[in-house]
Amino acid sequence: MENTFNHIDDLIGKYLAQEASAEETKFLHTWLSQSEANRRRFDQFKMIFDSAATVKNLPAFDTDEAWSNLKARLHQKPEAKTVQLQSQVSIGLFWRIAASIVFVLGAGFFAYQMMKPASVSTIEVATQTAPESDTLPDGSGVFLNKETKLAYTYDRKKKTHTVKLKGEAYFNIQHDDDKTFVVEVEDVLIKDIGTSFNVKAYPEANTIEVVVEQGEVMFYTEKDSGIYLRAGGKGVYHKDTKTFTVEQIEPNVTAYKTKFFIFSDSDLATVMEELNAVYDKRIRIAGNLKNCRLTVSFNNENIDEIATVIAETLGLTVKTTDQEIVLEGKGCE
Repeated sequence: MENTFNHIDDLIGKYLAQEASAEETKFLHTWLSQSEANRRRFDQFKMIFDSAATVKNLPAFDTDEAWSNLKARLHQKPEAKTVQLQSQVSIGLFWRIAASIVFVLGAGFFAYQMMKPASVSTIEVATQTAPESDTLPDGSGVFLNKETKLAYTYDRKKKTHTVKLKGEAYFNIQHDDDKTFVVEVEDVLIKDIGTSFNVKAYPEANTIEVVVEQGEVMFYTEKDSGIYLRAGGKGVYHKDTKTFTVEQIEPNVTAYKTKFFIFSDSDLATVMEELNAVYDKRIRIAGNLKNCRLTVSFNNENIDEIATVIAETLGLTVKTTDQEIVLEGKGCE
């Protein structure tokens, strides 16, 4: 860890500038908890940082001249009370030290801002057989479905956060009016306007689907202004015709994330398809059961419990192996 964070002052600066990674933030919090002195040092930096943030135009000044003037005053004949002279010297020394700290910190932070690259290196996340949650460097939450790849970059000059996606992911954006957050899928763009939304974009599929849970998004391409989606809206981009449509939201769009399912007079074939898309252990049914209808909801139950409920509801039998669950019984009229 020491090789990763060679200078705690740099780490504090990155944290205050909201540019520290999750690992760096965790390290800083651990360091702060180790002693009261560490906490005081952090508080001093934060006070200087907050004060500097309010300054819009930095005045030009000559530090050598300022120090010469200060030394001249320190060598002036003291007043009658020696105590007052000592107080003046102490205060002058204090402000010289404080000014030096501010100057060094200001110069260091300015150099850091000027020297760091316009965009951070790409951060990649990939899932295989199981969904996974993560937090992006800007603080936004993301939940990736299985077999999903995500690549994140940030352009500092444009203040643009870009995610390139293959697969399916749910985004909970840490919104800021001064930044832009865009999800790219092939040549299609989804621009956040303060949102929680789901994007389904598997490369082999003929469509790209966006469902907005909260807020609003712009769903478009460089050549087509696309559609504007608000909370409760679903947009679909059709790759073959390069067109956008607005459609009804299916009830189990984010079930891979929540494990919450609602089925209302659904045929059993559809029920199996949606369950098997989420759970690793599959349920298989005989062909004579596909048209059976089911009205039921499941809230984070495991797949064995779900199979048992379906079997009891429809009068079926359950056979379980390590790889799958088989439902059998008489067909439905």
